[in-house]
Amino acid sequence: MTRPDLDKTDSNNADKKEIADEEREKMLNEENEKHKGAEAATISPPSLSSNTDVEPRKKKIPIGGIKMPGFCRPKSKEEFPRDESGEQQAVEESEVGILDAMRRPLVNVLASIKKSRPDGELSAELASVETLDGSVGEKIIINDTAPPAITEDGMETVRLDGDPDGGEFNEEKMNPQKPGPLQVLISTARRNHLVTGVILGVLLIVIIIITVACAGPRRMIVQPLLKDGKYMEAVTSCGLVQGILEDGGFAFRGIPYALPPVNSLRWRSAQPINRIEYCWNGTYLAHNSSNSCWQRDALGNAGGDEDCLYLDVFTPQVRYDTPLPVVVMIGAETLSGGSPGVMQPSAKLARVRDMVFVRPNFRLGIFGFLSAKALSRSTHLPTSGNYALSDIIVALKWVQLNIQNFGGDEKSVTIWGHRAGGTLVTCLLAATHPIKNLFSRAWISSPSVALPTKNLEISEKLSEPFLNAVRCNDAACLRNKTPQELINAEPSSWYNTSENSQLPAGQADKNPSNRHEWLVIDGAIIPENVYDTFKHVGTPVKVVMGTTVHSAAPHSHWKNLNGSMDHLQIEKSVNESLLGKIGLSDEVVKRYNATLHGLATIITEIRVLCPIYNLTNMVPPNNISFYIATQPRWGQLADADSDVAAILGSYTLFTPEEKRHQSAIQQLFNQFVWHNRIIDAAKEITYGYNNHHNYSQNARKIIVVGQDILPQHGYPNCDYWIKNNLVPKYARID
Repeated sequence: MTRPDLDKTDSNNADKKEIADEEREKMLNEENEKHKGAEAATISPPSLSSNTDVEPRKKKIPIGGIKMPGFCRPKSKEEFPRDESGEQQAVEESEVGILDAMRRPLVNVLASIKKSRPDGELSAELASVETLDGSVGEKIIINDTAPPAITEDGMETVRLDGDPDGGEFNEEKMNPQKPGPLQVLISTARRNHLVTGVILGVLLIVIIIITVACAGPRRMIVQPLLKDGKYMEAVTSCGLVQGILEDGGFAFRGIPYALPPVNSLRWRSAQPINRIEYCWNGTYLAHNSSNSCWQRDALGNAGGDEDCLYLDVFTPQVRYDTPLPVVVMIGAETLSGGSPGVMQPSAKLARVRDMVFVRPNFRLGIFGFLSAKALSRSTHLPTSGNYALSDIIVALKWVQLNIQNFGGDEKSVTIWGHRAGGTLVTCLLAATHPIKNLFSRAWISSPSVALPTKNLEISEKLSEPFLNAVRCNDAACLRNKTPQELINAEPSSWYNTSENSQLPAGQADKNPSNRHEWLVIDGAIIPENVYDTFKHVGTPVKVVMGTTVHSAAPHSHWKNLNGSMDHLQIEKSVNESLLGKIGLSDEVVKRYNATLHGLATIITEIRVLCPIYNLTNMVPPNNISFYIATQPRWGQLADADSDVAAILGSYTLFTPEEKRHQSAIQQLFNQFVWHNRIIDAAKEITYGYNNHHNYSQNARKIIVVGQDILPQHGYPNCDYWIKNNLVPKYARID
């Protein structure tokens, strides 16, 4: 097809082109014959003349190689390469090999990059394969003056690839290297902005949580190092103290907790060490036990030291991360002496039980309880007596202040009193402000319930025989006396407690108002009658109180009597006692049998067991439990120390019954100390008695500890003694 504006020169050129085309076709045919049947890959150019005999071949259109008219942009014409005469040139397919065509990427319009040129033109570089006529694509300039080229059939040619500068085909650009993992990750992140943002946010939150958890406040684990392989140091409010490694635990002995109660501080309330001039320099060597306070032994012999307010600490560890429950042990056989008695802990016990044990010394006898008018007048708030109670209170305050430095938990302190020590702990339960928050619970074994009933004035009057014997009328004279002079002037009735192991005599209650009592209602520590406090207020903490079935029988004394007393002697003892005088001897012998075991049981129930049972029934039931230990040690009788010795594991076990009993009572004790739990003892049963006494007794659940722990309701023997008005009237006096 010719254009109308061609001149004659153009006609001559057309003839020349026809000749050239014929020669080219001849060459292509020869080439095809060389390949023996291979398909011809030649392209016959379209004739620009109207009389050409060559039929133009169909052109291959690669995927993405064209754009439909009007797709994304308006129609435009593609500018094909032209020859010198201005005719469009046809590009043979053979110029682009089949392998190159396969390696060329498909069109990716999304990968086009628009560039803003300084002259305002907007260019689009497109990666493509061949254009419609087989020529390599070139840069398409999209502007008002260079519209896209249009093929003969109206298709718009799109440039898919090529050199952005319009140069020749570059194989490296057509075959880029495979992207690495990092490049793929970055490319994916760019395409998925939302997912990438969520992932980054989650990672940031995790990093913040880990950082806070690692850098947040934590309890520092501090484990001091041993010195020389056997010494351990701990901190107190007065300085460092050094203890000794023993049996896998640590023993700190003889740590001062109060000022020495000597000279002007004799017969004054305990004074804590709260001033630096009273403390020590360097490290206090707490290696040896301190001297006991002045006291009398079972035979009445006196000994001890006035400078005695020290305590021992036994702990399995000296660290802060896992504080252990604390047990403060208050032990004494009587208020005159026998301290600490069986209440002697050890480092091995602390390690085995995983508890911290504290045992303080405290004043006894005339140094711990003397009430006198001269002493009352020498103090600001006139009062005297109960100095031993003030010692225990200051020791408990020391524990609250320092025990965490020995591995103990100041919020879990059990005060454990035995015998006269139990009596003191019982009185502390009735005190008001001095004991607030000083301990968490109390375990009391075999106490006396002959609690203070006399006020200060009566006690001062009962002390006049002692003042006359020592020949003093004022406090200065009393404080100038030597301890031995004071001990020698003490009346024997003040410390002779032999009647506690006997049946009540016929004249035992002849003049009870003249009977001396160590404890006193002083108005400072004990504000009122303890029984009245328990009835109206109850106990401030949970309490376990109990005894053994033969606690009034001293082990050594009754062991000697075992082979010397027969049933006739036992019947005679009952008849000559108060029981025979009130006509109960026959009934009692029938009820208990005329044996040594029966006699020990009668004395214990009148003196110790049933008075405790009666007291626990007076206290509101929500906070107190009552137990009875029935298993003897080394014989037929369960003496006063057998339950404590079983809890401490301080005697050798010979029989399976002893082993089972020890396991049962230790389980009961450990559960109480560790978890403040014990078998429910709150349920009550009301018992009615005859019209003569018109008496009813609330008998709650009690805990019988034999080879096992067996709860039972009430204790009929105690109901019998209470009904006959022998309990608590003849309770043991410490």
